[in-house]
Amino acid sequence: MNGRDIAVGAPSWVYILLAVLLLLGIRRLKTRDVPVLVALIPSAAFLIWSLIGANAFASRVGFAIAVTTWLVGAGIGAVSAITLPDPRGLRLPDARVRQPGSWLPLILYISVFVIRFACGAWAAIHPAQADAATAIGIAVGAAVTLRLLVGVTRWRPYSPLTAA
Repeated sequence: MNGRDIAVGAPSWVYILLAVLLLLGIRRLKTRDVPVLVALIPSAAFLIWSLIGANAFASRVGFAIAVTTWLVGAGIGAVSAITLPDPRGLRLPDARVRQPGSWLPLILYISVFVIRFACGAWAAIHPAQADAATAIGIAVGAAVTLRLLVGVTRWRPYSPLTAA
């Protein structure tokens, strides 16, 4: 199996997901004021994606292993969000948040996609190692999820004194 076979054999939803991640990451390159719900879309999407993956993994290896894998990745993501923070958003008074322009979200989104795609390819090429490949993908997805969620909790409150 070569790279072309892997790319052609991937389901179409994989390329739709890649396009969505690119779009979300590119939108974060510029500083923007967005509704809080819009700012939460990447966090919610990564949470759903990682939990769906962990659930599928649990059906193969058991609940305890899947949850442990997810929690290890989540712990790494939470620690990285605290120790290596990205530019923090500013909560605005009108249920909006100012997201500073940054390359970091785009890099994170595409990195997790590439790693999870590579892990899927690894599992397809070496079925005996599928559980290890899937565990890595689950942990990476959980890490980015928690990094994003912790980032939301670190949004700075709006102050009229600093707005002027």
